[in-house]
Amino acid sequence: MISVADAQEKVGRAYDRLFPEWALRGAEPPVVDIPLYPPTQQAALEAPREVQDWIQNWRIQERNFGPGARLNWESRQGGSVGSQRVPTGLVLQTPDQAAAFLDRSAHWKAAQNRCAELRSLLEGHARAPESAAVETVPDVLRRRMKKLTDLDRTEYLRLWDALSWLLENPTSGVYPRQMPIRGVDSTWWEQHASLVEPLYAAATGSTSVGLLVAPRLVRIRALDPVLAPGGVGDFAAPVDEISRWNVTPAVVLMVENLQTFLALPELEGTLAVHSSAYAARNLARIPWLSETRIIYWGDLDVDGFRILSMVRSVLGHTESALMDRATLTAHWDLAGPDRKDAPRGLPEHLTAAERDAFAALGEHGQLRLEQERIPWDYAVGRLHRMLNRR
Repeated sequence: MISVADAQEKVGRAYDRLFPEWALRGAEPPVVDIPLYPPTQQAALEAPREVQDWIQNWRIQERNFGPGARLNWESRQGGSVGSQRVPTGLVLQTPDQAAAFLDRSAHWKAAQNRCAELRSLLEGHARAPESAAVETVPDVLRRRMKKLTDLDRTEYLRLWDALSWLLENPTSGVYPRQMPIRGVDSTWWEQHASLVEPLYAAATGSTSVGLLVAPRLVRIRALDPVLAPGGVGDFAAPVDEISRWNVTPAVVLMVENLQTFLALPELEGTLAVHSSAYAARNLARIPWLSETRIIYWGDLDVDGFRILSMVRSVLGHTESALMDRATLTAHWDLAGPDRKDAPRGLPEHLTAAERDAFAALGEHGQLRLEQERIPWDYAVGRLHRMLNRR
């Protein structure tokens, strides 16, 4: 026997999967047609009270059905229990009826209204896409309808206002907190950009909404005080400003871990650069780096080697430090498992020694040795020996 609660769970799963498509294109009736598996004669004899309660619960539910929704009934001969009518199937013709059966009519109404409103807005601003990868308006709405419907009304109206303003001002050149919309600020934008941006792109064909993006900062330490601009030995600035800095270091040491970067000792003719993770590729925009010896020291793991490869792809003379099999072998006990979703392919721009170290990680179950775990005296000693081989 399928109880009312069981049927609601089953219909609920179908509703969650299909309501975006229903909101976009409607639905062919019936949207629900499921059997209720009424009890056998034996079950009715063994548990008559349970069977009667099951029938009564469905009768109560049926009284709340709107036009077109129905239960299919059959008369069954039950031997000593006599003849009785039992529900055999549930048929709901429309999404409205399915939503009412789930007590989600307000949700369905919001989905319909928001889909229609946003589709009209986006298609009213539609123009040829810059890239074939841009989603169409129906596609972008279908994929995000659940999130759009789950927004409370205040947040939805803010999203509508923000999207409308961006469509009307495609080259605004302002930061999100400057948008003239009450309640929209930088925090709001961070939380909702993943919804607004694809909606905007579907209409305009452009992946840029015309807002300014806060510049990425690169942090630098002058390990040689002679190189410190105005005596400032530790500072952060946008890449474009650093590229205009008139400096001629002998060595630039790129370091992945912030505390390692901060702990580096004074080193003659050396600048240390901390540029988090894959943002390191932005350093290629600094022209004086092409004239400078570059040493990259990252984690001994898949990501560390991928970042090294990426830096070397744009700064081909980059060397690596402490990213070899010897370092890994000397510190097996300090290594741990790499993240399970780390890519396993060999990065392209590695030397033979680096490829050997990368292979060593896999030989022992995809290890990871973070640079900050390497004993400091060992690390500094290796760096000094490397820097002395100029």
